[in-house]
Amino acid sequence: MAGNTIKPTSEKSSLAPLSKEGKLITHCQQILTNYPSKRIVIGYSGGRDSHVLLDIFAHIQRQQPIELIAIHVNHRLQSVSDEWAEHCQQICQSYNIPIIIETVTDSPKAGESIEAFARNARYRLIEKHLKAGDIFISAHHQRDQAETFLLQLMRGAGLDGLKAMPVIKPFGAGQYLRPLLHCDYQDIVDYATDRQLNFINDDSNNDTRFDRNFIRHEVLPILKQRFPNAEQSISRSATWLAEIPIADIPDRLSVSELSSYRLEKQKQQIRSFIKAKTNLSLSQNQTDYIINHHLTADTDRQPIATVGNYIIRRFADEIIVTEKLPENIHSYTDGHFTDKDFSTPIAIGKAYAIGEVMTLQWEIGQGGLDNCTETGYRLGKLDGKARFCPHYRQHSTTVKKLLYEAKIQPWLRPLILGVYLENELVAIPTIGVAKKYYKKTANAMMPMWIINQKFVRI
Repeated sequence: MAGNTIKPTSEKSSLAPLSKEGKLITHCQQILTNYPSKRIVIGYSGGRDSHVLLDIFAHIQRQQPIELIAIHVNHRLQSVSDEWAEHCQQICQSYNIPIIIETVTDSPKAGESIEAFARNARYRLIEKHLKAGDIFISAHHQRDQAETFLLQLMRGAGLDGLKAMPVIKPFGAGQYLRPLLHCDYQDIVDYATDRQLNFINDDSNNDTRFDRNFIRHEVLPILKQRFPNAEQSISRSATWLAEIPIADIPDRLSVSELSSYRLEKQKQQIRSFIKAKTNLSLSQNQTDYIINHHLTADTDRQPIATVGNYIIRRFADEIIVTEKLPENIHSYTDGHFTDKDFSTPIAIGKAYAIGEVMTLQWEIGQGGLDNCTETGYRLGKLDGKARFCPHYRQHSTTVKKLLYEAKIQPWLRPLILGVYLENELVAIPTIGVAKKYYKKTANAMMPMWIINQKFVRI
C-alpha cells in the first residue's frame, strides 16, 4: 500500500482495563445521557479518530444497553480503498460490532471540489440507513472545529457558517451527534497510543493542496506558536456564536411583506426561513440572488434558486421551498416530456405512481369512470391548448386554464397526465371526468392525483 499504510501496531484486547483514557469514555457517557438513543450508528473510516470513537463506544456498550453498528463508506478515491474497507470489517469483527460497507459509485465532476464531493456522497449513503430515533456519530474533535471555523472565515461566511459544526443536528430520520467535538485532539492521540489501536494512516491528509490540510499543517501551527490555546479558543468562539438566540423564524415568507423591510431584515428573514426548511445555510451570493430575482419578479414569473437538493421558488406572493424533482420521470426532464408520445395502460381502481412525485388513486362515492369499455384506458400527456369540459361545468375551457384554476403548481403541471380512451381525453385526474363519460353508478370511480407534499412546499 504505497503512500497509505495501516499502522502496524498490535491492538490490545478489545476491552482491557482503562487508565487515563477513561476520561474520554466518561465524557461520551455524559453526552449519551443528554442525547439518549438505543441504536447508534458509528461513522468509521478506519483512521485514528474514528477508531478511538469505535473503541470508546464498544466500552460503553458493556455498561449500558445500546445497539451499535458501524458504517464505512468506500469513496474509491485511492488505490487502497478496498483494502481499507476490508481492514474496517476485520476491526469491527474483533469488537463483534456489525458493519455496513457502502461504496460510492459516481465520481466528482470536472472542477468539483473532491472534499465536497466525498462529503456529500458519504452523508447521502449514511443517511439512508438511519431509522427514527437513531443517532449517527462521527469523531470530529476540537481541532476539526477550529479548522472548520477558519475555513468558513476565509470564505466570508456569515453567522451560520461561523457557528461551524453543531454538536447535534437532524440527520435523515435520526440525528447526527459529534460526541468528541469539545475534546482536545491530543487526548485522542494519547488514547489511541495507550490502547495500541491498529488504525489507517491516510497520507492524503498531509496534502496541503486541500484547504483543510493547509489550515491544519500551515496555519494552525503558526497560531499555536503565539497562542498555545488557539484551537480551544477558536472552538469556544464557535460555541458562543451557536448560542446566540435565533430570531423569529417565519413559517411562510410573503414577498409583499418582505419587500417592506429594510435590506438587513430581508436577508435575515430569508436566511432563517431557508435554514429552517432545509438545514442548509445560504451564501451571501445566494441571498443576494433571491433578493434581486424572487422579490422583484412579476407575479406571473417563477424564478428559482438551487440550494443542495432543494429549489427556492417564487410562486404568487410567496417564496417557497421544495425538493428537486427527480430527473427522467416518464421521459420528463427539465420541465418537459422528451417523449411526446408517452402512454401507459391503466385499470380503474389501480394506483399508478409517477416516481415518488405523485400517485394516481381512485375515489368512490362521487361518480366518475366505470369499466364498461373493452378498449381500456391509458395515461397520456396533456395538451395545454386542448379544450376539455369536466362533468361539473357547462362549457369547455383549455386544459391550461383548468390546471391553473385547480391551483396546481406550475412546475408540477407538466407532470399531470390525462386519462384517455384511445385518443380521446376522458378525464383529468383531480380536475374531473368529461361529461360524456361521467357515470354516477355504484362502481364508478373518480381519478385523483395525490402529490407528494415535499414537491409542493416544505
